[in-house]
Amino acid sequence: MTSYYQEARSALDFLEHHRLDPSVKNYDVALRYVMDPASKLARDIDDLTSGGLRLTVNAMMMLMQRHGTEDASFAIDHRERTVARQAQELGSLTSDAHDLTEALGRDVGMIVNQPDRSLINTDNLVTRLSAAERELAELRDEFVALRNAINLPGQPRPDLGQDELTKALNQTGAWRILEPLLKEGHSYVLIMFIIDDLVSINARFGRDVGDNVLNAFAATLRQEFPKEDLIRWNGNEFLIVVTDISAMAARIQADEALTAFAARRLRLRGTGEWIGTVTASAGIVTSRGEEPEAILEMARSSALAAAEQGGNRTLG
Repeated sequence: MTSYYQEARSALDFLEHHRLDPSVKNYDVALRYVMDPASKLARDIDDLTSGGLRLTVNAMMMLMQRHGTEDASFAIDHRERTVARQAQELGSLTSDAHDLTEALGRDVGMIVNQPDRSLINTDNLVTRLSAAERELAELRDEFVALRNAINLPGQPRPDLGQDELTKALNQTGAWRILEPLLKEGHSYVLIMFIIDDLVSINARFGRDVGDNVLNAFAATLRQEFPKEDLIRWNGNEFLIVVTDISAMAARIQADEALTAFAARRLRLRGTGEWIGTVTASAGIVTSRGEEPEAILEMARSSALAAAEQGGNRTLG
């Protein structure tokens, strides 16, 4: 039981380490990697990540093509049945522990009526069993949450290249823009935007409010860059790729977007309470033939440096 849970957790950790979207296909590759480290797929991944390199979206697509996806539906269906069976077994264990605790409680009641009233060891046993019951119930909930997190439906939804929340392009959609630029050798300017302190907003007001902030920021970027495709790269990271204007003009547009977003008065639904000024930061890089992954890292570093300097500014 714990072995499968650990493998599933390791697969999700793998995707998080490589900053890959936890889609069904990506999760399938990750789980095959952790479950069979001696496979040809695992050897290819080890070669691609030697020296501490991260897997790219392009590399994942290549791995899927090279190692085939015919068995993906079977593997997903098998894992779904396995998780369901183990969750059912875990529920049975919880029920058994509950029944045992109740039975022991009745025994304790009988012992109370005995002359010696020997309750000390029995009380300790009741406490331990009650704690075990709670832990089993929590573990069952973790299984349910894990099953939802890894998205194992009966029919996997295709990745259409769009982020479900903001309707911006996701990483799959982004590569449809970046790959032609790379192949044709076009110069471009990449701007990475990061919402400042979104974690704090989620903690104070809840994730629903954080999602509203993400949507508001996406709307602001669309207004300021009406001719460009908006990309939600990861979490609170958004990308704009421009090819027909100078880096200086792109910087001016980025600054205008940050100013427009900081001026928005975002309020809580229901109460109308203003959540305070929310700002973002940006990192800007001009491509000079580097790999897109290198450009992304440079833009991210600049955006994070801007945030550390107080936010609401563009660096790079």
